[in-house]
Amino acid sequence: MARTRVIVHVAEPFDFARRNGGSEELAGWTAQASPAYADWVIHLDQPAHFDDDETFDKVRISSRYAGEVVAKVLEGFGFTAINISWPRVDEDGRHYWHYGMVGSVRLEPEPR
Repeated sequence: MARTRVIVHVAEPFDFARRNGGSEELAGWTAQASPAYADWVIHLDQPAHFDDDETFDKVRISSRYAGEVVAKVLEGFGFTAINISWPRVDEDGRHYWHYGMVGSVRLEPEPR
């Protein structure tokens, strides 16, 4: 499956940039860039930090508003509002996606 490059902009929490080298943006790729997938998993180019002890290298994005789809970004709509989750493991060892950020996603511009 082809990889699509995207940039995820984190709008909340407001101090995300402070924990991540001054940037609110996460660059990465997904193989799920299609209307067939309601949620996309983005594999980050560099790990991101949420708290002092929490680092992750992928996020799951889903539509922020009812009736919208993440794939709208493929149709040239620019930024698409999203919910952002990252992987965690609970005390019983179960893996899950923890929702804790909101933002937007856009296609990464082609290199010139």
